[in-house]
Amino acid sequence: MKVTSGLPYLYVKLPQSTSPTTRSHFKDLPDDVVAVRSDEPKAIKSFLEGNSLAIDIRPFNNYLASRLENAYNICIPTTLLKRPNYDLAHVSNSAALPKEVKDQLTASTEPTRVLVYDANSGTGHISFSLFQTIQKFLKHDRFTVGYLDGGYQDLDKLLRDESALLSDQTPVSPETPLHPVLDAVRPDSAKDGFAQSPGDSSRESSPFLSGFTLPSATASNQKMLMSIKKTLPRIDTTTTYSYKLRFPEGFEEKKDKLPRWLAFFAEGYGTEGHNEKVVSVLSDKFNKLERSEQVRLSMAISNTNDEKSEKGVQSEKVALTPGKLHSGLSSGYCSPLAPCPHCDKIHYTIPKGVEYGYKNRYNNIWPYEHSRVKLVSSPSCSNAKKESADDYFNANYIKCKQLSLTEYIATQSPLESTKEDFWNTVWYNGIKGIVCLNKPSVFAPQAYYEVNQHFEKSDLSVTIKSTEDKEGFTVRKMELEKHGKTRIAYHFAYADWPDFGVPDNFKTVSRLLESKNECIELLKNQQPPTSKITRSLDLLVHCSAGCGRTGCFITLDMVKDCFKGKSNGKYDPWGTKDLVYKAVQLQRQQRIAMVQTLDQFIYCYESILHEIFENYM
Repeated sequence: MKVTSGLPYLYVKLPQSTSPTTRSHFKDLPDDVVAVRSDEPKAIKSFLEGNSLAIDIRPFNNYLASRLENAYNICIPTTLLKRPNYDLAHVSNSAALPKEVKDQLTASTEPTRVLVYDANSGTGHISFSLFQTIQKFLKHDRFTVGYLDGGYQDLDKLLRDESALLSDQTPVSPETPLHPVLDAVRPDSAKDGFAQSPGDSSRESSPFLSGFTLPSATASNQKMLMSIKKTLPRIDTTTTYSYKLRFPEGFEEKKDKLPRWLAFFAEGYGTEGHNEKVVSVLSDKFNKLERSEQVRLSMAISNTNDEKSEKGVQSEKVALTPGKLHSGLSSGYCSPLAPCPHCDKIHYTIPKGVEYGYKNRYNNIWPYEHSRVKLVSSPSCSNAKKESADDYFNANYIKCKQLSLTEYIATQSPLESTKEDFWNTVWYNGIKGIVCLNKPSVFAPQAYYEVNQHFEKSDLSVTIKSTEDKEGFTVRKMELEKHGKTRIAYHFAYADWPDFGVPDNFKTVSRLLESKNECIELLKNQQPPTSKITRSLDLLVHCSAGCGRTGCFITLDMVKDCFKGKSNGKYDPWGTKDLVYKAVQLQRQQRIAMVQTLDQFIYCYESILHEIFENYM
């Protein structure tokens, strides 16, 4: 590690701005955690000699701006960090880390020093994220764990003071990846994720700085958007990922009758390594969807800033030309039947999600504008009020008529402050069924669907008319009343689907789908409550974020509709077109991260296999 004036070698893209205030939840760390003074660069250098890792847990935009050389960004949501079963392996898989680093964290047995740092934690002032991240390492004896006492900001101040010594250096700005996860899927990505950038040539000549530039003209919104999806759990199948496929009973006898798009499940069935080969095929499909989404989100960043007329956007436009998007990507990434995000003619933006962040359950799940569900103003509002009315609701319309004629709304679980918006969305869209796929919060005495409610502002009442416990889920008949008019909506609560995971069986979800169909059929003649909505929608689906479990449920419903002939007939369910892949691809064009993990993606295929064997063979 190169040193000048005692400072460790730092990598800087632009001057570091003060990161948001971090709430402290702990006064002290365990005694065996080494406090490395952030204002003593020699101590930092000494701790990081030999077999060591530097872990930066700040938000990704702060990490991009300035960081310790070869530090890796691991920024995990506190909702996950506080879970006892969310161990180091989960943390490793959730971060965009090179394979060798993941192996060093989870597979190696060599003693390793780990330096974890955030923005400003110090003695008597330890952030919740720093404390919980360090706890994951302390469960393994081979790690000697330290932290920057004082946080990165103190070290950054030293950097600023020393940077004047390099004023004669030529400013070089390294190439920024399209998305924080993108480097993880590049086969030639280097250790720090930027070593292949042209600007990195300055490392050899710079005493301890590289890529130092004047303040960036890039909009702050863009920096925030760059953190979208960075914290969503991802599975790296190149390391220790394994999944035991669950085949239907009698698969051996009927496997040759499978639809052609599922034939790869039958190839080599019963031979050694068959399970791993099928999982590998599914992993490749999922990774293809992930790469496509990374580009899609990058386009949303560029387009959103373009609409705000911010400076510094021209370079983004150059980076997103078709040639650049298509080059270096896997075969079949873009085709007439499966266009990449640049070629699908959809203008991706996410402006409202940034502006109304306080209405979002998570700070990295924002709705695309082109498919966003907008709140309908009450007819009693004046024109002046309507013009300035807040129409933001974190939800998207989902429709894929090639697979199903059903139109959906995918949304997050309502916050206490958005319950009225939630029920007004149900009312004005003529929703017939609500599917809830997450457990009630342990901090809330009752779930939003367990009590009668009245909202004075919109004069909307919600009353539970009946409750029926089914095997694995509960059905409630809800009556909505507004301005003397009434409507019925059925609510389905399924609480046993784990966050980021999959159900332990297929029958419960199948029964839930059938019960949903039966109840909605009873309301087929129910008309929309207002002329602003041309026709009633069948279904609103939500989990916690409205992406993972929600996407799985909609995928299964769509594919089953296609088998039942409830589509526009474009796709033959027994042909070669992969219906699960298409369902996820089309959903992700309308809402971020639909079907969130590889486990969930595989579960969709397994569930359809069981459905076919039970009803079509």
